[in-house]
This record gives sequence, C-alpha cells and structure tokens, in this order.
Amino acid sequence: MGNHLRTVDAVRAEITSAIAEVRSVAQLEHDAQRQGTADWLEKQFVDVTDARALRSAAADALSLYGGNGSFSDVGTAESARAVDQLARALRRGRTLFFPASS
Repeated sequence: MGNHLRTVDAVRAEITSAIAEVRSVAQLEHDAQRQGTADWLEKQFVDVTDARALRSAAADALSLYGGNGSFSDVGTAESARAVDQLARALRRGRTLFFPASS
C-alpha cells in the first residue's frame, strides 16, 4: 500500500498507539513528566478528523523534540524506542500522507 492510500483515521490511530506506548513505558519507569506529556499529546488528537487538523496537531506535538532536557532526551532503551516510534508517527502525520492543499 502506498503512502497516498493512508487515511486520516489510520495515521491518527498510529500516532495514538505510539502515544500509548510512551505512556506505558513512562509508567513502568515512574516518569511522571513523560506521562503528563503523553496525556497532553493524546488530547491533541482526540477530535482530529481531517488532514489539516492532523498536520496541525502533529506539528504542535513535534515541538516537544530537540536538545537536552527535551521529550526526546531519554535514559533507557525502552524509552528511546517508544519516543522514536512516536516521532516517526508524528512526522508521517505532519508531512508524508497528505498534500499541502488538504
């Protein structure tokens, strides 16, 4: 299946699944800050039903990444995997699946 066949619902589901994985790892690692961030992220995608809203929510969520002390500054392999998975899903939601005119 090509990227152009992905639906907004499928990409949103991929993102929310990745958010759930981040939350799960954060709970296991007793990382309250990352748990809170996962809660915030989840709320950004609850009412997303169109490509424009998905791109906007993904762009906002991607602002959490960068530099030391950022969301991507992880301490364990499990956290790194979960955060990387989320970043990939967000990037897809932001740029790959929808033309700029949607």
